[in-house]
Amino acid sequence: MIFLYYGSALLFSALTISFLLFFKNKRLFGKRLTNTQLVALIYAVVFSIRSLGGNPLIQKTIGQNVYSPFGPQGGGLVILSALLLWLLAAMQLVCMSFPFFDKHLPRVAPIARFASTATYAGAIVALPVLCRALDGDLADGFHYRLLVFSAELGIGLGLSLFWLITLKSEKFEWRRATRSALIFIGMLAIAIPAWVPQSILGDGGDSIVIDNFTLHHRLFIYGAIVFFVVVHFLFSKCEYEQRRYALIYISTAAMISFCYEYDFSTFADPTSWPLHLCHTAMFIVPLVLIFKTDKLYYFTIFINVLGAFLAMIMPDTVEPWLSSTAIHFWANHYIAMIMPLLVMSLNIFPRPKIKQFWYSLIAFFAYYVFILFANAWLTNYDPGIDFFFVNSDFVAEKLGQWAEDLRDITATFHYKDLTFVFYPVYQALYFIVYVLLSFAMWFIYEQAFEISDTYKIIMERNRKINADRLALEAQLAGRSMQEPLNPQNDGKLILRDFSKRYSTSDVYAVYKANLEITGGQIFGFLGPNGAGKSSIIKTIVGIQTITSGEIEVSGYDVNKQSVEAKMQIGYVPDHYALYENLTGREYINYIADLYNVSKEDRNKRMTDYIARFRLETAIDNPMKTYSHGMKQKITIMSALVHDPKVWILDEPLTGLDPESIFQVKECMKEHAARGNIVFFSSHLIDVVENVCDHIAIIRKGQILCSKSISEIRESGIPLESFYMQMIDGNTQPPVSVKEVKAQAEAEELAV
Repeated sequence: MIFLYYGSALLFSALTISFLLFFKNKRLFGKRLTNTQLVALIYAVVFSIRSLGGNPLIQKTIGQNVYSPFGPQGGGLVILSALLLWLLAAMQLVCMSFPFFDKHLPRVAPIARFASTATYAGAIVALPVLCRALDGDLADGFHYRLLVFSAELGIGLGLSLFWLITLKSEKFEWRRATRSALIFIGMLAIAIPAWVPQSILGDGGDSIVIDNFTLHHRLFIYGAIVFFVVVHFLFSKCEYEQRRYALIYISTAAMISFCYEYDFSTFADPTSWPLHLCHTAMFIVPLVLIFKTDKLYYFTIFINVLGAFLAMIMPDTVEPWLSSTAIHFWANHYIAMIMPLLVMSLNIFPRPKIKQFWYSLIAFFAYYVFILFANAWLTNYDPGIDFFFVNSDFVAEKLGQWAEDLRDITATFHYKDLTFVFYPVYQALYFIVYVLLSFAMWFIYEQAFEISDTYKIIMERNRKINADRLALEAQLAGRSMQEPLNPQNDGKLILRDFSKRYSTSDVYAVYKANLEITGGQIFGFLGPNGAGKSSIIKTIVGIQTITSGEIEVSGYDVNKQSVEAKMQIGYVPDHYALYENLTGREYINYIADLYNVSKEDRNKRMTDYIARFRLETAIDNPMKTYSHGMKQKITIMSALVHDPKVWILDEPLTGLDPESIFQVKECMKEHAARGNIVFFSSHLIDVVENVCDHIAIIRKGQILCSKSISEIRESGIPLESFYMQMIDGNTQPPVSVKEVKAQAEAEELAV
């Protein structure tokens, strides 16, 4: 009989490799499948038929000898067959999955070629031993499962040999080989059948109890956290398809191991169906990953995770810790709890929103109602039926007598010869509590998302800072980091093709703005509300980031030398915020400390400004007692205390009395006369005309003109009329993001 199995294995090997070589590099069925993908699907069907045809006898073996298919003295054969079947479990999953991801898995290719070929060849050589491990004594007649198993080995060997022949070998490198070896070890660890430890090592006895929050129980729970962290950090930096493949491999291996407890007879007996909530996750998770069914995934993330966690802290098994039953339980609940979280943390699907949460609760309600009726119906055939633990006092007894009393309230219905028993109050409360816990899960997820986003922003910012620092060092070519990048532009404010776009907007707030302002100028910046004035000013002073382009302040790059650039700037915002419990003097001293202004210089400047702005009697009072105009004066004084090369003011005269307006204008003139830049925006055109040397007009994010006041006067047009002509004469809309992308694509095509 064994020759029939050998012949089947070799025949299917030959047929498989012949088929693959004949259709090499061809796509079949309307180009939907490659030849290897078709064979992989056939292999999966054959594997499923054999696996569900009956449980392997070896899975009952305890410690090599008890219930062994090889008898009391067959320990060596138990170890050999267990290890070979373990290797086969890993390689079978590779054969079924690798063809669908082969282009994305260069490190798995050597495993598919060499490890897989060696495993299948060894399995065929040891076929009599494996057949006995699966179905027992071969002398008692024909075993169709063993014939299918032989065909399965043949197809697997054919696939492996095809890859061995056709896949190109990379130049050997220890680093690549080590990575493939580590991946192979990881695949083996994941694919271990639940019965292997028990068959080789025994069930572990009663020395370790996994219940009642003992140390060992807690360690098993902590293991779930360790598993999550390890898998996340191993694959977080991989490509999307590699991350997805890793999760498919893990979840499918767990599902196959889980199904060792089931066979075709299970489908004929509803009392044996895997309807427990965590059991459903074993099938749902691989399905959502393989077919990318995100809606079904959101059910697992809200409902299965919570159910698995509760089951882990209240395990319903007290079997020895190495028994197949115990490992089956913990592997099941690890996957049900951890895999949905890994799918989320590795960004396989978009983050769930509140809408998906509500849909999950609706699906859970349907599942719960179905389970209530299934429990009530199937109890007629098996009194021990307890899907989701709502048909017994398993949970009630852990909550106390009050829960037991609620469960004593029953409602009974009869239909023909069937009796349906429900526990309406207890089961309704059970559902409500579970839903409330699901809301708690949503809150936890939201907090986790926020923490994750913050972490990513920080990491991205740190990467950008380091990259900018390296680029700056290269550009400075050995000069000090405190020196300006372009010393030839000392005393200038320059914008080169500066653009600013806010993430929520489809248009640019500022698009390709170009300005060059030299020292000694008072520069007026005009434009209607929303034109982009504040966006430019806030980016110059470092409040906002640059979308594209460059800004230089006195030779310092605002993006790459942000601190040094800010040291050159004094800024008076349109909406200021002061530490109002401080006095005016304390606040100005605080700003002077930030800019490293000496005591002598700050006292000299402060004395001058206090007298100029008539603040002698108020400077030592808390600023919360100041009027709006007095606070504006303090803001102006603090912006000038370090004598900046570029003084930027955004609507600086709002709220000031006529005398203070005069003094501010005098400060502007004096500051510019010392070779500095005064850059201010204002809607007061007469002030701009009387004070400024140069102006720029901006509308809808685009600078329309940059002219000197003398040029405008020579044209014979008052500044106000000139401004209105520019604004009214330009009706161009803001530059849209789509327009810019289309232009870039057109330029690429032209090149």
